[in-house]
Amino acid sequence: MRATRIIPRFFGLALGLALASIMSCADPEISGGAAALGKETSGIAKGEFHRAGQPCVVCHQDQGPAADKPFVVAGSIFASPVRMVGVNNAEIRMTDSEGTKFTTKTNCVGNFMVRPTQWRPHFPILVSIAKDNIVRQMQGPIGRDGSCAHCHANAVPPDDPFSQTGHVYLYGGDEPGSPNGSVDCQANPIAAASPN
Repeated sequence: MRATRIIPRFFGLALGLALASIMSCADPEISGGAAALGKETSGIAKGEFHRAGQPCVVCHQDQGPAADKPFVVAGSIFASPVRMVGVNNAEIRMTDSEGTKFTTKTNCVGNFMVRPTQWRPHFPILVSIAKDNIVRQMQGPIGRDGSCAHCHANAVPPDDPFSQTGHVYLYGGDEPGSPNGSVDCQANPIAAASPN
């Protein structure tokens, strides 16, 4: 009788340990994606101004390094296609597949982020960006990845225009009246877009 009691307990304990070890393992795709982003830009603390132009949701998702601050949609808006100078106070206007709308604004390095506590969109999402009577409509919808830089690579200009769309920009050149970004910005918008 003892053997029949010990065997189920042993298997129960072994199964419990196996499940615990599986659940504690990080997703290799997420950890690999976060590692591929490289080091932080020196002089820019982690926060709303860091990693401009990089795929934010890689870290800001379940099991990501910034899982405590998740984003459903996030990205950066630059002034021109050939420089990484952020546009401050650009409106990001989004409409999801159920017709719900959400608008947010960029900070001075061009970053914006939408937290699940603010909006829970149903993909795909239609997007337009606007500032000072200039509006750019994204040609296609965001399919399922909430990071703009997942598709809009940070190359300036894209190394291969057929495989990369380049970063998101609002103007054809520098922002009118602000060629080097906001002078009041807590981070240099050009340096913020160039990780070490």
